[in-house]
Amino acid sequence: MISSVEGILAGRSETSIVVETGGFGFEIHVPATALASLGNIGERVRLSTYLHVREDALTLFGFATEYDRGVFMALLGVSGVGPKAALAMMSAGSAAVLAGMIRGEDVPSLVRIPGIGKKTAERIILELKDKIEVSGESAGPAGPATRPETLEEAVAALMSIGLTRNNAERALDRVDLEGDAADYTVEDIVRMALRKVPH
Repeated sequence: MISSVEGILAGRSETSIVVETGGFGFEIHVPATALASLGNIGERVRLSTYLHVREDALTLFGFATEYDRGVFMALLGVSGVGPKAALAMMSAGSAAVLAGMIRGEDVPSLVRIPGIGKKTAERIILELKDKIEVSGESAGPAGPATRPETLEEAVAALMSIGLTRNNAERALDRVDLEGDAADYTVEDIVRMALRKVPH
């Protein structure tokens, strides 16, 4: 399995990128959240990847973090959820926000994702609510290193719903977190930040 790809960002579309490395150009399908966090053409990127194998195709999917890839693979383990539906779910918000929806049994939010009906949403919750982890829950003691990662995931989530990076960061700067950011889920931080979005 190709577990990661690192190279030069050579192309991008609305749903995929091309990464050149070792003389090869890999087409990698990525969720909108990962696409928003990538740099410009010509810059170096690194993605955690998952290779989906079918009889007639090999499709490579890429994610900003190992955690994101883990959530994607967990979704693929649910009966009736294929790569296209899983990618759509990953594109609807950050992986941590999605995990929070599943853990919170939030069917209404899940069915707003294109291609996800009520029965599929209920099946996802039934099979994953006790298995999927919200980012940071099992990361060990909170410390300075966990704060930037949590906030960066919140920035990506805000960008995935239409905010510019500048406005997302300004909104997060206005959020008054009591203690370390690792004490909050990304979903909590996003919810607080949305109240502070500059108009």
